[in-house]
Amino acid sequence: MSFELILPYFPEELRSLLLDDSISDLMINGTTGTYADRNGVVERIPLQVPFTNERLMAAVERIARILGQDLTTQNPILNTRLPDGSRVAVVGPPASINGVTLTVRKFNRWYSTDELIERGSLPAPVRDRVVQFMTEKRNGIIAGGTGSGKTTLMKAFLDHLPLEDRVLIIEQPAELQVRQPHAVRWEAVDAIPGQAAITPSELLAAALRHRPDRIIIGEVRNECAYDLLQAMNTGHGGTLSTIHAKSALDALNRLSNLALSARANLNHAFVRSETAEAIDFVLYCERDHKGMRRVRELIAVTGYSHADQCFQTEAVYNAPVSELRHLAAAAN
Repeated sequence: MSFELILPYFPEELRSLLLDDSISDLMINGTTGTYADRNGVVERIPLQVPFTNERLMAAVERIARILGQDLTTQNPILNTRLPDGSRVAVVGPPASINGVTLTVRKFNRWYSTDELIERGSLPAPVRDRVVQFMTEKRNGIIAGGTGSGKTTLMKAFLDHLPLEDRVLIIEQPAELQVRQPHAVRWEAVDAIPGQAAITPSELLAAALRHRPDRIIIGEVRNECAYDLLQAMNTGHGGTLSTIHAKSALDALNRLSNLALSARANLNHAFVRSETAEAIDFVLYCERDHKGMRRVRELIAVTGYSHADQCFQTEAVYNAPVSELRHLAAAAN
């Protein structure tokens, strides 16, 4: 099944936007506006031929069925993927007031670390240090905000893994395309009529029984963080994941907080020390005011101080102060 299979359900103008390689995100806010992230900058797209909410809803319902799901007034939220890994997120009525909201995040291409260095997104010394961490089977996190390039960085670094490694990948939804022939790809799914949910925690528990050399978690976003820490701290090195955070240090705090949400009786200091024991490095990236995605920080995690109640880290890389000031000035 190809990406083009869904195109006939859309008006001609929307088809051309979906096929436009310069667009990474297409956002349709019912009939109130169509927007696109083109080369890192969001712009409104004026449509020559307006479409109705009824036609858009019909298109989305058909696409959902093609992808094995249903979108109804009782189940108005859809998060799925296209065959090429592009993400499709939908919120329909009655939750979406102005008609169905549709966002498609496209994966037009994957970049190598060499290409990211050439684009100015990744400093070469940072690439070399992260590859060294991974070669030593250290555990790491790639952190950043939405659209900051976390998944792109992860894919680029996964290309540096030995081809003979058995890599077990858990995502929701699945999007990474890895080159290791011994890779196993699993996808967590939400509950739908006739199918029970399959959670990341369940898949992580199953992964430990399938002799992985490395476990890759596409994104840590819930109590799966606790199970991930336990896996890391029981000898499963070389794990890599992404997380939403506003700094490298904040990524450690968020991972700890997500792990704490798994058990009501967990001790706060214990979980934070477990996090410091499990995680060896954090790479943090941002998207600047021009839409450029750049690595901002790389830290090594050295421990946790119970006396000071803080993570102990060493800065491996910090973006030049001039870049950070420019970013802050633009944001203001």
